Amino acid sequence: MIYHIMEKQQTVFDVIAALGMRFKAYRKAVGLSQQEIRRKTGVALSTISLFENGKGQGLSLSHFCLLLRALDLEMDPAVFIPDAFRSDLAGLWEKQNKSFK
Repeated sequence: MIYHIMEKQQTVFDVIAALGMRFKAYRKAVGLSQQEIRRKTGVALSTISLFENGKGQGLSLSHFCLLLRALDLEMDPAVFIPDAFRSDLAGLWEKQNKSFK
């Protein structure tokens, strides 16, 4: 699947790479190491490293959710969503959250 973002085509892999880099920046900003994330989640260090370095195409949704939870962001994943997708995904996320209440 290809997305048109700001006059540039991006693949799903580009978006996943951006998510990983955002995760890494946020993890560092809150002062957590990869080892601490591993201890909190049980996700392998190699998986965390690959994700943070733009090679996380094989990252499962369950691992992604665990990683978000480790940073206390599981209820607000939009922090990592590229701007061009936020408006579309925000509505979907809001609808999904309402169904659990």
